[in-house]
Amino acid sequence: MNASPNPKNNRDKKFTLVSLGCPKNRVDSERILYAMAKHGFVFTNDASKTDIVIINTCAFIQTAIEESIAVIMELRAEAPRSRLVVAGCLPLRFRDDLAKALSEADLFVTPSQIPHLPAMLGEDIQTTIKSARRKKKTQSSVINTTLRLSSFQEAQESRVPGAAREDSPGRVITTPGYAYLKIADGCNRLCRYCTIPKIRGRFRSEPLDALVEESRCLAEMGVKEIILVAQDTVRYGRDISMKNGLLSLVQAIAEIRGIQWMRLMYLHPHGIPSNLPQLVNECDKLLPYLDIPFQHVAEKVLRAMGRPWKPDYIRKLVDSLRAKIPGLVLRTTFMVGFPGEGETEFQALRDFAELYSIEHFGVFEYSPEEDTKSLALGDPVPLAVKKQRADELRTLHLASAAKRNRARVGNTEKALVHGVSYETNYLLEARLWDQAPEVDGILYITDGVAGQGEIHDVLITDAYETDFFGAIQSR
Repeated sequence: MNASPNPKNNRDKKFTLVSLGCPKNRVDSERILYAMAKHGFVFTNDASKTDIVIINTCAFIQTAIEESIAVIMELRAEAPRSRLVVAGCLPLRFRDDLAKALSEADLFVTPSQIPHLPAMLGEDIQTTIKSARRKKKTQSSVINTTLRLSSFQEAQESRVPGAAREDSPGRVITTPGYAYLKIADGCNRLCRYCTIPKIRGRFRSEPLDALVEESRCLAEMGVKEIILVAQDTVRYGRDISMKNGLLSLVQAIAEIRGIQWMRLMYLHPHGIPSNLPQLVNECDKLLPYLDIPFQHVAEKVLRAMGRPWKPDYIRKLVDSLRAKIPGLVLRTTFMVGFPGEGETEFQALRDFAELYSIEHFGVFEYSPEEDTKSLALGDPVPLAVKKQRADELRTLHLASAAKRNRARVGNTEKALVHGVSYETNYLLEARLWDQAPEVDGILYITDGVAGQGEIHDVLITDAYETDFFGAIQSR
C-alpha cells in the first residue's frame, strides 16, 4: 500500500458520494467522507464536475443489486471522465468476478479498505483500466437489469456534505441530531434466505471502549440520539467473551453527557437478553422502542427459512415484552412469498400482525438469491401473488397506524427536529420518540421555532397514516 497522499496535493480534487442501503452502510459512507476530507479532497453534490465518484453499494437482495448497478450506470454517464469507485457490499459479494463484469468502475473498495481509499486513489491505475473500458460494452454484465431512475433520484438525495474534524470519531456525521453506531459486523445465524454471512462474514463485535469513545465524540459534535445497529445486535460481545455485552454497552453510553435518546435496532428474536426489559424501564435514555425482525410466524415457513423456533415463541415473546415494558413500541419486518407459504401460512402472518398490533413493520417480497440454501427450494410463489400479499399487509399497517395515531392527537410528546422540510420551507421536519429515521413516518411542525438536532415537546395537532403534524410547546 502506498503512503497516504499529501492533503496539499488534493485541495482541488473534488469527489461526490452516493450512499445506498441500510444504516450500517451509512456509517461506512460517513467513514468514507471522513477519510477523503482528512486527506484534502473536497466534497461536491455535482457529479458532472467531480474528479472522483464514489458509490457505496448494497447487494443484500436482487433489487438492491439492480439499484446499485443502475446508479453506477447513471453516474458513469453523468461523469464520464471521473474516476468511479464502487464500494460496499457489491465488491464484497461478487469479489474478483466484479472487476471483469463491471468495466464501468475504476476501483473497488471493501469496508475494511476505507481508511486506505485516499492512498488507493493515488495509485496509477487509470491508464490500464481506461484502456480496458474502451474495449468493452457500456452495459454491465453483472446482472441483467434496466435503469431505475426513481432509485437514482433517491440516491441523489443521499449525497451528503461534511468536513473532517481532528476530534471526529473517524466519520463525518450526515444525520441531523442523531447518529447510527455500528456495534458489530457480520452474522453467524443460519437463515437460509440471507446473504449477509456470505457478504459480511462471521459476526465481529467492536471493542466496548472504542464504541463508548465514538459515542462520546458524537455527543460532543451535537448528537442527541444514538441508534445501535448491527446485523445481529443481541449477539454483541459474545465473540469477545463479554457477558451481557449489549446491556453493558447501553449502560456505558447512557453515562455520556449530551446523549438524550438511545434506540435499539436489529434485535434478533432468538437471544434477546432476559434482563433487557428491566434496563429499558430503568434507563431513562433507552427508548421503549425495539426493532425485532420476525420475518414470519407460520411453522412450515419458519422451518423452511431455518428460523429455529416454533410459532408460539414469537407470540410469547411479544406478550412478555409488552407485559414487562409499559408503553412498548415494536418494529419488525415480514417476508412474504417464501417457498412453502400458501394461503394458510400467509393468513397466519396477517392475523398475527393484526392481532398483536405491531406498531411499525416493513414488508419484503422473497427474492431467491445466489449463495443461499433457500435457492434450492426454487421460487414457487408467483410474483403477482407475492405483490398482492405484500400490498395487503401494507394496507393493514397503514389502517392500523392511522387509527393508533389519530388517538394521539392532543398529546404532547418528545420529538427530535431534523430541520426545514424537504417539501416546503414553511414547515420543520421532525420525528416523535417512537419513529425511527426513514422507516416510521415523519412529524411536520407547523408552528414554533427550533434548531436542527434539538429535542422539544410537541403538541400533536393532526395525524395522517404514519405521519403527524404538531406545534412546538414553549419551554
